[in-house]
Amino acid sequence: VRARRPVRGERTMSGGRMRQFRNLGAAVTVATLFAVGCAAGEENATGEAIVVFGPYRDAEADRLVESFEEYAENAGVVIRYTGSNDFVTDLHRRIGSADAPDIALIPQPGLVAQLVDDGSIFQLDEATARQLVENYEPDVLAVAEFDGVDYAVPFRRTMKSVVWFRRDVFETEGWVLPTSLDELEALSATIATSERGIAPWCFAISAGDATGWAATDWVEDLVVRRQGPEFYDAWTAGTVEFADPAIEEAFVEFRDLVLQPGRVAGGIVDVVSTRVERAWEPLLKSDPGCAMYRQADFAIGWMPNGTDAGPEESLDWFVLPGVAGDAPPLVIGGDEIVQFDNRPEVNGLMAFLASSRAGTPWAQSGGFLSAKSSISEDEYPDVEKGFITALATSPVQVFDASDQMRPDIGSGLLWTEITKWVGGSISYGRFAETIDAAQRQEALT
Repeated sequence: VRARRPVRGERTMSGGRMRQFRNLGAAVTVATLFAVGCAAGEENATGEAIVVFGPYRDAEADRLVESFEEYAENAGVVIRYTGSNDFVTDLHRRIGSADAPDIALIPQPGLVAQLVDDGSIFQLDEATARQLVENYEPDVLAVAEFDGVDYAVPFRRTMKSVVWFRRDVFETEGWVLPTSLDELEALSATIATSERGIAPWCFAISAGDATGWAATDWVEDLVVRRQGPEFYDAWTAGTVEFADPAIEEAFVEFRDLVLQPGRVAGGIVDVVSTRVERAWEPLLKSDPGCAMYRQADFAIGWMPNGTDAGPEESLDWFVLPGVAGDAPPLVIGGDEIVQFDNRPEVNGLMAFLASSRAGTPWAQSGGFLSAKSSISEDEYPDVEKGFITALATSPVQVFDASDQMRPDIGSGLLWTEITKWVGGSISYGRFAETIDAAQRQEALT
């Protein structure tokens, strides 16, 4: 294997393995996977590595690269993955530049739609389209279709309406799991005033250019629970404005439940300054700083290796409850894979990623739910099996609202403005006015 010259700050490794690099300034993870099957002195048929770009870093980048190994070894290609926590901004900068990716993993369907409209990505070839039919349910594939054309491979599915909690602490204190939002509010008030000195919630929103997304997830859960899926969809589409009283009520409920003094570990200063992927830390301390932590299923992947969760463990989870008497709806998310080049080896990797073989190693490692129905539930650790059951039995599921919006709103202005609102620098009225004005302007263009 002939390794390409490492770029500044990057380390490489041959033999089908990878090295991880962390640029502390840009918070970027770079991993290069070399195929062991290529002849000495060659990289691949074109001499080009397949460049993959995405939002995964650190341990998640490791697991993603493992998903590439089989294809890299069999096809005799080099796959170079780069992950960024400023993904949307960095992707727009890279498109059309010398470091443009061949493939990208995108968490926002709204961004995929924009790339389709811009003509930036290629539709999937026939081999990849056949894999989609063989490995996915029709409702999952609908998200990847645009005007009847397949442009994306659904890769990851996420269940966002999850509340992690310390079962041992709840049992010691005699706290009972809530079955409605009103009971959740009462429980939060009880915890906040208990002699134990534990805050009800862990929560944080810092994520580079993506700061604020965790706050939108909270509000989305409350909107769909209080107003129902049809209203939620209308809000997502922009026909219900943020100035609508029902949307404001969801923001007020979020503030009162989580953000008011005494409700969140570390207070608002820590909420704004702490990295999203470290918000769980007070929950797992021997002397816990919070009792509950609302974050998606993938949060288990942020926790230390070997962290177990479930009914027999001290760490467990429940679905964020709905209104009394109703089965709670689920807010879900997911990542889609798109291609910016259609070289044969890129098409081959896309077809492989759509197959049942890609993603299975990550599913076995935990912290990942595949969008494929062809990956058996037996491949997952026990905690993920619980999420799969919840997804299979939930009567109402809605996709993350901000991820569906056009990216300049949903993953841009909305995240920026909600961060200001959480920090207390703007009122809700000013927040809503800014978002609604931008959406009206966008509708005219």
